[in-house]
Amino acid sequence: MPFMSIDDPEFWNNCPKGLELISKSMKGTGGGVAYFVMGEAKDNAPTVVALRMAPNWVLPRHAHDCYRFEVVVQGTLDVGERVLKVGDVMVSKPNIFYGPHVAGPDGCTTFEIFSNHAASHEAILDLAGNTVKFDVSKPGDFSRMMEAQRAIRTPTA
Repeated sequence: MPFMSIDDPEFWNNCPKGLELISKSMKGTGGGVAYFVMGEAKDNAPTVVALRMAPNWVLPRHAHDCYRFEVVVQGTLDVGERVLKVGDVMVSKPNIFYGPHVAGPDGCTTFEIFSNHAASHEAILDLAGNTVKFDVSKPGDFSRMMEAQRAIRTPTA
């Protein structure tokens, strides 16, 4: 049985084939992402995603097509109604939007448990009243989602 620590640099290199774009997108942000599939990805097994967010990093409002459970393991996370600290959890049902979430001044690390693997890399965004699903394992969808997130973050004059 392998043992890993979130303090080990190789922890943050744990990424299933096909999801390298997600991992690469976090390079240089002060954050990181690691995937732990609880079975075979081809079987759409439950998946744990460790997400390390840099200080004040903003996770845009989005949803996933699955049940999910997320626990804060380092730092704090402002979720709007309150600031979550180590040990606090969030739970959501499929297609329920959440966010934006803002990492605290020292950053934040969470472990997010998805009830199926596909939903761990498929995000649903609300773009001007239209819900759009992006599969970030696909280069085209990944680029489109990043562009959409930039547009959401950048107000128009």
